[in-house]
Amino acid sequence: MIRVAGIQIAPIFLDAKKTWEKLAYYIREAQSEGTDLATWGETLIPGYPAWIWASNIAKWNDTQQKITYAKYWQEALKLDQSEIVEAMKTLAKELGIMLMGGIAEKEGGSIYCTLLTISKDGVMLCRHRKIKPTYSERLVWADGDGLGLKTYPIKDVRVGGLNCWENWLPLARSALHLQEEIIHLAVWPGSLSLTKDITRFIALEGRSWVISTSSLLRPTDFNHLDEDKFPFKRVMESRTRSWQNGGSIAVDPTGKIVAGPIVDKEGIIYVDVDPMVAIQERQNLDISGHYSRLDIFNKLLQNQSHILP
Repeated sequence: MIRVAGIQIAPIFLDAKKTWEKLAYYIREAQSEGTDLATWGETLIPGYPAWIWASNIAKWNDTQQKITYAKYWQEALKLDQSEIVEAMKTLAKELGIMLMGGIAEKEGGSIYCTLLTISKDGVMLCRHRKIKPTYSERLVWADGDGLGLKTYPIKDVRVGGLNCWENWLPLARSALHLQEEIIHLAVWPGSLSLTKDITRFIALEGRSWVISTSSLLRPTDFNHLDEDKFPFKRVMESRTRSWQNGGSIAVDPTGKIVAGPIVDKEGIIYVDVDPMVAIQERQNLDISGHYSRLDIFNKLLQNQSHILP
């Protein structure tokens, strides 16, 4: 058995250090319950850029957008220089727990939506940058690459993950299926409308255990901010309901919901993964093996010059 914990919390918005301190508390709590692998929502550190849906993000040369972007960049993590990343590695090693969760990563003047994976020995295995930010996200996050489309070992099985709507990309899912993924972690900004259907779909398609973990973001989560550095504070506080209501949920390889969903509150979902359940379900449909038919599909893809060079 492999125990997976999906940590659903709100960030201390645009404060990476305090958000990490809060997350570390929950990771310790999860480990005390026997967790082997902990995950959390998309760009929880330092928060999902929810202002893009409440402001005219596409307005050219807008001072408020520039100020907000700069603050977000300032709080994003530079992987080879971040004290928070080093603290993550230290905590993973101390607790003997694998971590895979969302951060905003910066390189140069650009920001990436990144899924970070750290082994239980405290080694950063890889970073996966979201391949294509969705809609208005593209004015905050840069395009990612395929470097992190990998699965990683945990107790002799493989775990992989994707950010938000990447989970709808057939070729992204296939890249992980074909690496014998047994556990799939899907990280989200936070909405049951996002997680309730695709989580079951991925589980049934891949015959995998799927844990979708989201963040929360409520109007009160902006109260601590300085309006000079976050000009959209008032509009974000004025909403009468949550910007992100969570929706963390877990599904087994038969499509059965086994944990959650959690909505409009912080908490942890726990899933005890039995890898053999996935293997049993792959007796009749195995996208990682006999049902993949790579002998056919590789040739088709190679012949599509507009898709592959």
